[in-house]
Amino acid sequence: MTMTTPFVQPVRQPLPQPKAETASAELRISLHWAMALFVAMGLVTMWLSDFQQDLTLRFRGLLLGNSLCLLALLVYLLKQRWPLMARWTAPLGCALLIVAGYRWLAYPGLLTLAPTPLILALALVDLPFALATAGLSSLLWLSSLPGPVTPADRSLVLAGLWIAMGLLYARSRPVQQVVLWSWQHYQRAQQLLEEARQRKAELEQVLDELLHANRQLDLLNERLAMTRLMAEEAHKAKAAFVAKVSHEFRTPLNMIIGLVDLMVEKPDLYHHSLPATLLEDLRIVQRNCTHLASMVNDVLDLSQTEAGRLTLHREWVDLCQEIEAAVTTVRPLTEKKGLWLRFQADEPIPTVYCDRTRIRQVILNLVSNAARYTERGGVQVEIEEKAPYVVVRVIDTGPGIAPQDTERIFEPFYQGSNSVWRDRSGSGLGLSISKQFVELHEGRIWVESEPGQGSTFVFQLPIFPLAEAIAPPNRWISEEWQWLERSERPAIPRLPYSRRVIVCDQSGELYHMLAQHFDDLELVEALDEQEVLEELEECPAHALFVNAPEPAQLQGLLERLRPLAPDTPVIGTVLPSTMGQVWDAGAVRYLIKPVTRADLQASLDALGRPVAHILIVDDDPDFRKLLARMLKLLVPGLTVSGVGSAGEALSILRTRPPDAIFLDISLPDMDGWAFLAQKSQDPGLREIPVTIVSAQDLTVQPSTVPQWTITLGQGIPVHKFMEGSLELAASLLAPEPAPAPG
Repeated sequence: MTMTTPFVQPVRQPLPQPKAETASAELRISLHWAMALFVAMGLVTMWLSDFQQDLTLRFRGLLLGNSLCLLALLVYLLKQRWPLMARWTAPLGCALLIVAGYRWLAYPGLLTLAPTPLILALALVDLPFALATAGLSSLLWLSSLPGPVTPADRSLVLAGLWIAMGLLYARSRPVQQVVLWSWQHYQRAQQLLEEARQRKAELEQVLDELLHANRQLDLLNERLAMTRLMAEEAHKAKAAFVAKVSHEFRTPLNMIIGLVDLMVEKPDLYHHSLPATLLEDLRIVQRNCTHLASMVNDVLDLSQTEAGRLTLHREWVDLCQEIEAAVTTVRPLTEKKGLWLRFQADEPIPTVYCDRTRIRQVILNLVSNAARYTERGGVQVEIEEKAPYVVVRVIDTGPGIAPQDTERIFEPFYQGSNSVWRDRSGSGLGLSISKQFVELHEGRIWVESEPGQGSTFVFQLPIFPLAEAIAPPNRWISEEWQWLERSERPAIPRLPYSRRVIVCDQSGELYHMLAQHFDDLELVEALDEQEVLEELEECPAHALFVNAPEPAQLQGLLERLRPLAPDTPVIGTVLPSTMGQVWDAGAVRYLIKPVTRADLQASLDALGRPVAHILIVDDDPDFRKLLARMLKLLVPGLTVSGVGSAGEALSILRTRPPDAIFLDISLPDMDGWAFLAQKSQDPGLREIPVTIVSAQDLTVQPSTVPQWTITLGQGIPVHKFMEGSLELAASLLAPEPAPAPG
């Protein structure tokens, strides 16, 4: 997918400051106004000359009017090529013509026009030029040329000129400053406007690029959705594959383990004594079959951890005891190989809050691996506290691990490039599962090894569950506090905080399901309303969970329990149990292959009555033969018959009903569930107990809740209802979190 070139914002240049000369030039009036003034003065002069009786004065008036019009024409012509000279000419020419007109016409009213050149000079050029014009006008009025100008007139004109000049100067300075300030801001506004236009163009470009990027993101989201759908389909296919493989493995393994157990433990069944060498070979077969069965269980454990469905059941565990138990288990192997096996703990180790079963499996995997791959020397297990962790090391003197293998040694089914590792008949799953278990505890596992120098497998577990700080440390620290050393470790570690949930369920299925999937909750089981009330009086709860077998019964339970907990959310559900499908179908027990004689004995005891005839329904004739032999050993004189299809079984049930049925789920004509459904429809066959014997593990599939109801006291406020509903909808629509990379 191609992306457009990212937008690069240009560097902003500082705005240039406008100059005073530029502002003055922009403040000048147009020459057209001066030319219009000259033409108007000329026309008025010529009009006034018509009223003169003296022909000489009339001629001079016409001459002055024409001169003013010619001045306007001269200014216009100069403006075309020399604009500045035209501006100079206009006030100077006006001053000269006013003085000349007064001398020609001797009309006192022309004295009032003496300040006119000053005003034109200021309006057309600037203040200094107006001062120069005032000086030139003064010289003209003071000239000794013959004329009617008297000394009194000259004094009056000069006084008027300089008074007007002073007034113009006093008035023009602040006005010029204000105009200059206004002009500067106008120039700046112009430049800001231009910059805003440029930014608008840049913004439009960015918006266009964002629109293009948004389209690409939409396309990418569609592809990601398709990829996610493919990943989910692949995950489902993987789960189906694991279930299928476990079924296919468990069925023949059940045959082999069952027959070998009979040969080893009951050799008198064959009416001949077995040679010692044959018994030894059978024990080898037995050990390898047991190893293969454990590998199938490892594959299922690995599948559950990768799917995020494996829940830890934490408690305070003494790791030293678990290590000693593992050492005791592995010691016969080390003694047989002539190796030493030591456990060292130099100081008291605190108890660790972890899943005992999972960590015991980790320790046993590491110690047994070390003993299996070591031929000379021995194995040493060490444990120490490095707060807030406990560190366990398993050190061996074996062949070591190549550097290229240390990075992949924890991958599933990887056994290293060294032939020594591959020849020990390991499954390659132990280290991978151990890594998953340790990381589920927020710990870490690694290996330190060199070829020929042995290996050290190390894992660390947090003593307490790690939690992020709620507030910065300085909030809780004071310099006035006095440090007190604790003389000894507290005898009872403090348990981490857990939310308290009361579970009211007579069947117990909801409680066990929550306990299986959530280890960070304080679950309290209550069988009825009275126990719920007692638990609430003892300590408040964050929530009250209620389970009912039928939706019709749930509403009644909620109505009765809601007044008991007015301030506690009451959450009701109709949860089908993991074994609910089995019981609803009419079966009494569900056995997973491989089946032991203890499992069969428990199934027979659960019937609560003696049995004389048992029907085995399984499409595998070898398994039917094995199961019949194991049942006859448990019940002497028992009659056992077997069929390979559900149709044959139904025919036998109608002709010769047995006392009990052992049923497989996978049958050629119909599955075991359909067989149970047809059997339940016949009143005469409905009461025959059925025990399902299958390689399919129903507990592997994740539990689901079909519906639930929430209520609180006198009701839920509308705003909380909306907020909670939206958050709940977002949580339900969010994809399942991907498992952490292992």
